[in-house]
Amino acid sequence: MSSLNSELQSFKDSINKLIKAESDENKATILFEIYAKLVKLKGVDDIPKTKTQNRKDQAKLPDITNYPTTVEEIKTIVKNAYQDGNTIVRVIGSGHSIPNAIIDTPPDGKKVVFISLEKFYGVEIDKTNNTAKVKSGTHLNKDPQDSSSTVQNSLNYLINEAGYALPDLGGIAHQTVGGFISTGSSGGSTKYSIEDSIIGISIINGEGNEEELKRPDDKFFAAGVSMGLLGIITHITFKLEENYLVYGNQICTFTEPLNSDYQEGCPIDLFGTGTTDVPSLYDFLNNGDKYDAEYSRLYWWPQALVNRLTIWKAKRTKVKDLEGFDKAILPYNEFPEYFGSQIPAQIIANIAYIALNLLYLIDNEQTREIAAYILSFFNGVVCQSFQDIWYSGLPMDDKVSDVLLPTTFTELWFEIGNDDSMTKKVMNLLKTHFQNGGDKAVGNNATELYAAKANEFWLSPSYGYNVIRIDFLFFLGNIYPSDPETFYAQLWEVFNDVPFRCHWGKYIPDNYSDKVQSLYPKYNDWMNVRNQMDPKQIFVTPYWRKVLKIEPLK
Repeated sequence: MSSLNSELQSFKDSINKLIKAESDENKATILFEIYAKLVKLKGVDDIPKTKTQNRKDQAKLPDITNYPTTVEEIKTIVKNAYQDGNTIVRVIGSGHSIPNAIIDTPPDGKKVVFISLEKFYGVEIDKTNNTAKVKSGTHLNKDPQDSSSTVQNSLNYLINEAGYALPDLGGIAHQTVGGFISTGSSGGSTKYSIEDSIIGISIINGEGNEEELKRPDDKFFAAGVSMGLLGIITHITFKLEENYLVYGNQICTFTEPLNSDYQEGCPIDLFGTGTTDVPSLYDFLNNGDKYDAEYSRLYWWPQALVNRLTIWKAKRTKVKDLEGFDKAILPYNEFPEYFGSQIPAQIIANIAYIALNLLYLIDNEQTREIAAYILSFFNGVVCQSFQDIWYSGLPMDDKVSDVLLPTTFTELWFEIGNDDSMTKKVMNLLKTHFQNGGDKAVGNNATELYAAKANEFWLSPSYGYNVIRIDFLFFLGNIYPSDPETFYAQLWEVFNDVPFRCHWGKYIPDNYSDKVQSLYPKYNDWMNVRNQMDPKQIFVTPYWRKVLKIEPLK
């Protein structure tokens, strides 16, 4: 046996020991053993045990000096910029968007004023009309990287304490309310949508004047998803509904063969039209009621020798049982708990992602087998049932540490249509690409599949129709490629001939600007409103000028 094969076999044996280990202490010991063998296998002096990064460091946020606490303070900043005529004003939220979407290098001669709304938070609940008027700097849930953010001042906690809820949330709820809405973010449902609950938007336009926007005002539909380019949103008013629990389960299975019993096969047909017992992907996403999946999220692991699918699904139930008692809470755990915490497992995942990245670079039969072992280990511990309050249950990724597992995304939204044709087409294009390109094309992470409900905001990626969303995850600890756009380029190319819209806060193809006008029917109307509300373009950065083809002032 060659030296390399012997070392690979030893690495594989250690993975096997980790899978079989029962105590936390044994797992920790074996983990460091795996790390040492990984270093030896790669033939380098050192590979960081973990590569971590604060989310706001990832976004490369600048120093901020403006922390307004009142609307008047915000208006003054904007009016000064309008009068100066040479200043760009940008609002910085929780840092969940990619760096260029938040701030870009200003053009020569321009200066930038950065505003953080982390001290501009608060919720006014109107129980007569069942509404909440929310300051835009308020976080949905607690943001662990914002010292001003607490559970007690988060929107979701406050309205739940009053007996209310929002219809849906994204997989992460650390964001500010203004940032979440402005980028077109959404949860995983074709039945419920947070956008449906928005009934009012207060915004300070480019002249420093406050405007109150409501349905059916054109400005309302333009401002709902506007990336800070129409003005600074100060308040959003939501129509609230009675609070609820979500209950459901998560299972892990192979993608083939098909079988309604997940222990025997896959209960969703990812690539075809389904069977009498197994729904197609289209049917599962678009008709979730039939499958106890009012909310859902799928993780597809298409790597060689893995080909697994993790299915998370949930539906609503009332908070109290028939006798009036609170129903039991059984939280969802994305990672297993060691020493009473999910953090050790996330440290293991961090090392595992680096290991996978290196193994795919070596790329031979034995490294692919070891990589499959690692991924199978993580996929094997996720089966569970859960029942939780809506704002804890729906953001299933909220407990994932941005520091331990720094991740970025590109998210493509395809019209789901009226039958299986679109989901079948995009999934088979992707499957073929992964088969031809191997694990370097797939990467060391999952491909996330979920849906979103149609809404009326003009630049929303789900404007006018329900969508299937394909979210490609990129671990920022990767050694090669270290640049997400290099990795994403080959994935965007797969869909050159298939129309898709992008999540505005995530990575976007370079040629997206050439397609925007055809992808968004109300693009021209949105641009007219934008020009009216920001006549001196004090909110326009070079990045957004390019992406949306905003013409310079003459």
